[in-house]
Amino acid sequence: MQKLGFIFVVVTIVGVLAPAAALAQDDDAPIVFGIYYRCNQAQESRADEIYNKFVAPVAQKHVDLGHLTATLWLEHEQGGPWRRVWAILGTDLEQMMDMRAAITEELGANHAAEMTELQEACPTHDDYIWVGLANSPQADTDTIIGDASMSAYHSCDMSREARADEIFSKLIAPLYQKHMDMGHLASWGYYSHRVGGIFRRLETMSGADHKTLLAMQNGIYQEAGETDALAMAEFRSICSWHSDYMWLNGAQP
Repeated sequence: MQKLGFIFVVVTIVGVLAPAAALAQDDDAPIVFGIYYRCNQAQESRADEIYNKFVAPVAQKHVDLGHLTATLWLEHEQGGPWRRVWAILGTDLEQMMDMRAAITEELGANHAAEMTELQEACPTHDDYIWVGLANSPQADTDTIIGDASMSAYHSCDMSREARADEIFSKLIAPLYQKHMDMGHLASWGYYSHRVGGIFRRLETMSGADHKTLLAMQNGIYQEAGETDALAMAEFRSICSWHSDYMWLNGAQP
């Protein structure tokens, strides 16, 4: 794992750097810049190689300097058309914009051929910026997320998003944290849309494998419904549909 400072995303990728279940867009809230790639599946392994050999070391310099928190590269396992996610993490939006520009400039200057290959392998993408609303605390380790992650990209009624956030923070987030404390999860997070496409909220978790994550997803939502069925129905009415993805952590240590 390359530590920088959704992942992605992951898009992961991923919940880091915020107090557990803290619902606030304060100065310390985690921010994720995610590039969601559509790729030629025959060329994906080359895209992975380019990321790990050329992109990650350049981004890692800014992690080591404290400009960013982490960099993530997520590989599609199940879900929609996005095949890879490159995410940089931080807590200062303006600084992250500067660092993204600096990384892009250095890669273009020193690794132009490889960047052209990456573009050919993954010719189109969607950009999102996510701001953490409720997130797991950063573990005392260099590992930002587990080997496997799941993400739900929610489409929500913008006029009622604040209520959805309140329900998540009070009802769902404590259940995520309970399972993290029990060792079932490596991270979890709930993020708000800042820039990007149609999805308004990102809900994500990571762990050792997807079977465990699916079990945790079922268990958490079942318990939340048993605890307060009306609140869960209200949450689902506000964020009425979503797109699910399963990701693998593709960044080499």
